[in-house]
Amino acid sequence: MLICMISVTSCASQGVTSIEDKTYSVDITMEGGTGKAYIKSPVDVTEKSGEMTVTLNWSSPNYDYMIVGGEKYLNEAPAGEDSSFTVKVDDISKPLSVIADTTAMSKPHEIEYVITFHMDGEGAKSVEESTGEDGSGPDKADDAGGAGSEDLSDLLGDKTGEMDLKYAKCFKVEYYGDNSLISIGDDKYLLLRDESAISKEERDSLKESAVIIKSPASKACVVSSSVMDHLRQCGVLDKVRLSGTKEEEWYLGEVRKAMERGDILYAGKYSAPDYELILSEECDLVIENTMIYHKPEVKEKLEELKIPVIVEMSSYEDHPLGRLEWIKLYGLLFGKEKEAAEYYDAQVKAIEPIMEKAGTGKKVGFFYITDTGMINVKKPGDYISKMIELSGGEYVIRGLDNVDENASSGMNMQMEEFYRVAKDADILIYNSTIGGEITELNELIGKNELFLDFKAVQNGQVYCTSRDFFQESTHIAEFMNDLNNVFTGKESDLIYLNKLK
Repeated sequence: MLICMISVTSCASQGVTSIEDKTYSVDITMEGGTGKAYIKSPVDVTEKSGEMTVTLNWSSPNYDYMIVGGEKYLNEAPAGEDSSFTVKVDDISKPLSVIADTTAMSKPHEIEYVITFHMDGEGAKSVEESTGEDGSGPDKADDAGGAGSEDLSDLLGDKTGEMDLKYAKCFKVEYYGDNSLISIGDDKYLLLRDESAISKEERDSLKESAVIIKSPASKACVVSSSVMDHLRQCGVLDKVRLSGTKEEEWYLGEVRKAMERGDILYAGKYSAPDYELILSEECDLVIENTMIYHKPEVKEKLEELKIPVIVEMSSYEDHPLGRLEWIKLYGLLFGKEKEAAEYYDAQVKAIEPIMEKAGTGKKVGFFYITDTGMINVKKPGDYISKMIELSGGEYVIRGLDNVDENASSGMNMQMEEFYRVAKDADILIYNSTIGGEITELNELIGKNELFLDFKAVQNGQVYCTSRDFFQESTHIAEFMNDLNNVFTGKESDLIYLNKLK
């Protein structure tokens, strides 16, 4: 009998993993107004007792009320402090139209704005993800990895070892002979590779502690787009039947061609899946990211249909190689442990020499410009920022007084503030994922003429990421090598960075 036991234990805070009463943060962009005053990003979203509220903190104290959904909200901040409002919302997957009344002019004036919430898997992070209840930091898988072990000990037997994880902290694998207990959160999953090897009575007993999954998965629905490249490297794209990303939105050639042939079908986005299609295709596993916790009813419906759902939390890893190491979990789910381990080891072998090199002292900015002219940058705790520093650069945003260096994801800042911290940066890298690719310096200058004053622009040291980089999530070694080559003046044969002309 070969049994794999998966238990999902949160590496993030309770605010992400709990379906009820949770608070998380989401990056936003704004349209409307002059751009002089803005709502600070990210915003806090709270779900409690079936209602969703968003806290909107302005950069100015001059807003006395807001109108959202026809309801008027008064400023909650003390006199003299920047205006703050807590408003009710129904759906943050759609743009939110609001009216804000400003008293900064000679007469009060209502201004219309449109707020867009960036629900892309990286935009939503737990507010407390950097600090646990006791202030010691987020719960790690090795703290809760034993959850359920005692309850299942009679069936699993004695622990015989653990999966060798060098950098990943948000999942854990314990071996019990031929069985494996995998911890990612509080949910438990039992992988059965030979259903005939376990009696109905044992199966019924296990159902009380875990969701049973047939292994290896053969008709998976992959909603978390960053997972697809891991599966590609494991050689199991033929085991993926459904995708939560449309064909035209894929930059992975093999995936796009598979969808063109009809080998992989679009099954709807995470918040509105095509249940009928998922059922008709006999899907045996759905892989989501933490965005599914914003739509708990979807996860509940899938489970009601007896389709197991695994929520991957690789975005909470604090090291790029920790994110990549999740390939070992996918190798286990799809019966490709050897292939997954070999790919990971090859990437580590390529990356560790780069990390061992001395710092170059080059100051680096990584950003894009929003539709409203704001500068969106990665926070110091984000994995992109970490890769810049591990590759020998110095990230210019680190050390700012108003930035939580332990927080992940991005944030918006005024051009004036970015000018102050990045004007003398040696290298600028434009993030094409949301901002779109640019190929010439004039395109950047056209977005804001202040870039003419930037050292990197004057010296021609501005680059743009290729659009396929963020979907090719397993190519960390190649990207870090690109970074190190740019930092050391070796600009030939770059893969994911294009120099602006």
